[in-house]
Amino acid sequence: MTYSKQRLREIAELQRKAVRRIQTDIGEIHPSPSRKYIQRFSEEFDTFECVCEPVEILHGIAQSNLVWIGDYHALTESQMYVVRLLKELTQTKHRIALAVEPIFARNQEVLDLWMSGKLPEQEFLERIRYYEEWGCEWSGYKAIFETARELGIPVYGVDCQPRNDMRSIGRRDLGVARRVARLIEKNPGRTLIVVFGESHLAAHHLPARVRAILKRKRIPVRESMILQNIDALYWQLQEGGHGDARAVRVREDCYGVFNATPIEKYESFRQYLYKCIEEDSSGDWTLLVQTLSEIMTEFFAIKKNESVVSHMPALDGIPLSAATEEFARCLHQACRGELEKRTARAIQDQFFVQVIEKGLGYFCSKLLDSSRDGIEPLAERVLSEIGLNDRLAKAIELLVDPGKRPGAQHFAALRSAIESKAGKQKAMRMLSQLLGYALGRRLYKAYLQSRISRKEIQALFNDPLNTPNRPLECYRELHQF
Repeated sequence: MTYSKQRLREIAELQRKAVRRIQTDIGEIHPSPSRKYIQRFSEEFDTFECVCEPVEILHGIAQSNLVWIGDYHALTESQMYVVRLLKELTQTKHRIALAVEPIFARNQEVLDLWMSGKLPEQEFLERIRYYEEWGCEWSGYKAIFETARELGIPVYGVDCQPRNDMRSIGRRDLGVARRVARLIEKNPGRTLIVVFGESHLAAHHLPARVRAILKRKRIPVRESMILQNIDALYWQLQEGGHGDARAVRVREDCYGVFNATPIEKYESFRQYLYKCIEEDSSGDWTLLVQTLSEIMTEFFAIKKNESVVSHMPALDGIPLSAATEEFARCLHQACRGELEKRTARAIQDQFFVQVIEKGLGYFCSKLLDSSRDGIEPLAERVLSEIGLNDRLAKAIELLVDPGKRPGAQHFAALRSAIESKAGKQKAMRMLSQLLGYALGRRLYKAYLQSRISRKEIQALFNDPLNTPNRPLECYRELHQF
């Protein structure tokens, strides 16, 4: 399937615009005292060799006795990747240890007590001064520790002071390197997985210091590295039409994985900073809504409506895709003049209005996270909920497939199902969600192939859909793209 390079660049620029606005806000709160250290990391990992399947990473690290995993501390999904990797790795490797940054090496005895179940969680956090010394969301790291406990993997704290002084980052790296090297020296036949902040993992930073120590001691080491959500690699995938790729091989024994967009990545850090300065666990999610409002209304040349933001539900902790869907839904209602009060419609017309709303929401979410999908599993659940029959199943199959165009008989089968299931609200909600998501995916692919324009999407937002049968007619028209 060929995508327009111009459209791919447009979508990447839309995402970049959102990231720049978030980064500007971050810079106002948290100006970095030194960029050179971080810049070296960014310059080293600015391209990749090829797209690969995630399973290739497991094969690639199979022979390593030292595996570095880059961690973006504020992003919980970054830690959850470590959880998944540990579970997968222990299916083939049995001698594994884990070294982590959030715990100082001096607190190893306290960590051992908690890992062995001899210390309550709250006392453990207090004794290591977790929130004072580290401060990032505990849930992701807790999941790592609990998984290691379940799998019988020993865990070691390897960090040391000065943690918050970039001017002394080399001294800190040397202290960590000595601790990592001792763990390898103590048990060289074991695979040590080191989860550490990504910027420390440039070749001449922490890994180089470990290699130098082991070389002096003549201890062999086979290294692998897994980086997460690196910006430059993400943008290359986007502009190359590989937005759904989940992994790349950067170079030999070095891989990149993607489990979050740059928007989610930097938004997690913005939320972390707001929690720190406000001493409020809720952060400030209205900033994300404002960012979405600014970039999406500009992208579609729709007049900004401040009331859209005020009508958004609470977003605390929900994924970017869900937040974007909610924004698009509210924006669509505002453009139709129904944000305050919905127009009375027949049940069938209201059903298709909901489908179009969900379609626009899914389309907008794909613009900001092109890896999103999962429609086919939803189709299976919908069919089991509403009751399977061959005529309806065939209609849904064609409506869900973006490469096919359903005919009049398929829309008739759908209409019949809606009329017969009108009283089953759960079934109808699921069906409207499925058809909406499938419509959004169809529009997204049509946009990438330049078969539908932004102006036509803008017109869809502004269509009032307020005459009898117009929502169904509009839904049918959109399947011609």
